[in-house]
Amino acid sequence: MKHATHKSALTLAVLAAITIDTTPVLADVSALEEVVVTARKRSENLQDVPMSISAFSQTELRNAQIDNLVEVGRMSPNVQVHETSGLVAGGIGVFMRGIGNNPGYDQGIGIYVDDVYSERTTGGMLELLDIERIEILKGPQGHLYGRNTIGGAIRYITRDPSDEPTGSVEVKFGSDSYNRIKASFSGPLSDNLSGSFAVTNVQRDGWQQNTVDDREFWDKDMQAARAALLWQASDALSVKLNASYVKDSSMPVLPNRIAFAPASIGGLTAIAYTADSFFSSFGLTGVSPGLPLGPHDTTIPTDIDSVSTAYQDFDKYGFEQQNVDVTLKWEVNDSLSLKSITALRDMTSTQVYDFDTSEQLWIQTLRDGLNSKDFSQELQLNYSSDNIQAVAGLYYLDGEFDQDGGGTPQTPYLRGVLNQTGESLRDNRDVTSTSIYGNVDWDVSDSLQLSLGARWTEDEKTQDSSTRYQRDYYALVVSSLVAGGRLPMAIKPGMEGAVAAAMAQMNAFFQSQGNGDFVAFVPGASQFVSVTTVEDLYATDSWTEFTPNARVKYSLSDDTMVYLGYSQGFKAGGFNANTTNNEAYDPETVATVSLGVKSTFADGKLRFNAEYFMNDYEDKQMQTIILTQGDLVSLTRNVGKVSSEGFEAELTWQTPIEGLLINANVGYLDQTVDEFPEQQADGSFINKAPTTALGYAPEWTGQIRALYRTEMASGNLTLSGDASFQDEMYLNSPIDLTNPIKTAQKGDDYWTYNAMAAYTTADEKWRFAVEGKNLSDERQLINTFDISVMANGGYTAPRTWAISAEYSF
Repeated sequence: MKHATHKSALTLAVLAAITIDTTPVLADVSALEEVVVTARKRSENLQDVPMSISAFSQTELRNAQIDNLVEVGRMSPNVQVHETSGLVAGGIGVFMRGIGNNPGYDQGIGIYVDDVYSERTTGGMLELLDIERIEILKGPQGHLYGRNTIGGAIRYITRDPSDEPTGSVEVKFGSDSYNRIKASFSGPLSDNLSGSFAVTNVQRDGWQQNTVDDREFWDKDMQAARAALLWQASDALSVKLNASYVKDSSMPVLPNRIAFAPASIGGLTAIAYTADSFFSSFGLTGVSPGLPLGPHDTTIPTDIDSVSTAYQDFDKYGFEQQNVDVTLKWEVNDSLSLKSITALRDMTSTQVYDFDTSEQLWIQTLRDGLNSKDFSQELQLNYSSDNIQAVAGLYYLDGEFDQDGGGTPQTPYLRGVLNQTGESLRDNRDVTSTSIYGNVDWDVSDSLQLSLGARWTEDEKTQDSSTRYQRDYYALVVSSLVAGGRLPMAIKPGMEGAVAAAMAQMNAFFQSQGNGDFVAFVPGASQFVSVTTVEDLYATDSWTEFTPNARVKYSLSDDTMVYLGYSQGFKAGGFNANTTNNEAYDPETVATVSLGVKSTFADGKLRFNAEYFMNDYEDKQMQTIILTQGDLVSLTRNVGKVSSEGFEAELTWQTPIEGLLINANVGYLDQTVDEFPEQQADGSFINKAPTTALGYAPEWTGQIRALYRTEMASGNLTLSGDASFQDEMYLNSPIDLTNPIKTAQKGDDYWTYNAMAAYTTADEKWRFAVEGKNLSDERQLINTFDISVMANGGYTAPRTWAISAEYSF
């Protein structure tokens, strides 16, 4: 019944938007503009491509108040894009149709900027600067885009420099001292050379206040610049140079506590404090090591914007990135063209994370001096004839990553009887990816097209790391005559002798009564011990994948096309860094069957596209418990098998009311974990699939957008608004449905509302706008992370407003 209610709500929202109360000026409305995409490595009309694609121009994005890639997620059904709430500086998580990336894994949705693949999610926030359009490609893109596009791809496409002088300057001010300055200039530099330059600076006060020292978190301090040169060397040859720079010094989002495991926390507290009361009758005080700020803080905050942390290194958080790429296009003849794309990405970042977010220090991570360099080269050959469109290419990626320092201290708040600090001495990780791909689209007739494509990829990864561990073990005694069984108690360093004397008296008394020892040191743990070890890990492995694609489309008429498709994609394998040999796990794969329709009605005024899909998800990379050398440890293994099906539909309608445009979309997803074997302590296996769920797979998503444009006061007034819906969903994977810590990591269903009003002068030189986002101030959980005994998570942004003025020439 709940699902039917959600569907009805979306339907009512569509009907409500269509019947907006405005002056019903009926007119001979012009047809919708043609949407051109390059999803198949060539320019095509969106309605001619037999796959699910959402495409948004710069104007559409501006009218929808989209400032970065995170906000693009609400524009398309079955898509979730979120910040990682401090886990990765400037990083994002992207899921399509329930497939994506969890922190610590390779991404499952490829992000491309001007056809250049972004190997890492750090810096993925991507403020929209000098943008031409964004394309969202649904389903596996293994044949044309390769690795880590198992669920789809997002393509960020910037504008070419213009051959006429143009430019704009925009200033924007808003709530929480928000201010943004954005400027762009483009034009000819000579007869055959043109250039462009764009720059932005964004500042905002923090949305979170620290109760410990009044520091603000979740603020904005970001600068970015982009430049391009386009050289038309001849009628057949052009060269484009892109360069960009981003620096983000924002304070991170601090997650909030959302759940605890009371029994585990109670046990840790008892270990640290029980010895004081136990030995008090013998006049011993200060026996327990205690913890600096008392027993474990297990409070759950009621104000999600009020956070607590005593950790001081957050000012180091941030990233800096420089990108350069060169694209060469050569029209060999009327049928054949060659493209070369050469790119270099260089980034430094620092990751800081407080896992418990309290005045107490349980476990923190400082990953300082993170450096990555990615070099890629793609050669692409395109062929075109009357009935054949073909593309073939070679792709090479060399990615280097190293970490110069940092560590992860873990205190007795988390470890009970142990202080542990892991300091990274060396962490070098390299990936080399080589692939060859091709695709042929054959127009068998005016109505029928067959498409066949495939890609062969070889990925090789190497990890060489060294970590120095400092482990301080407290002395530990155990009482055997306590209700409920053996009670471990930690002893403060230097108190071992006094405790031993007291224990001797206790045991003597119990022996005189005919009983055994009442309390004893744990063998091998009778003294405080400090141990330093260095663990060197080295591993290298390679994987090859073949990912085919086949599609057939049939035109029922000039305005309606149906298609059937089969596609495969894969996500790269990796290593378990917590095993002595860095045990490898293999890539995971998805095979998708899709059935769709693309149609245009009402003399080109109504566009309706829909697709039904089925996913067969094999070798899912999941964390599972494995019996290794007598111990149960958590490792990543290819143990999962998942199936899903669903549909999505998108509608664009230039209504009979002059100036009124309606956009609506809806998505449905039904995902099931079919297999999840887990090894037990006795060596046997059980299938945990019936009690396992995956995150970021909401059953229903949808949006309705309305834009109304009319003449006013010698200019034009644009009014726009949208309402987006997202169903409840888990926010981590895998979710053990029998574990309260895991099931607490679930976000409720919610609606988000946005609105804008903009006035543009008749000469289109000036534009003034008033904007509002999240008007209902809906604050919902959107990502989570857990450390077994507790879970925390991040929330959606609060309500904001802004005013802006832009001058264009």
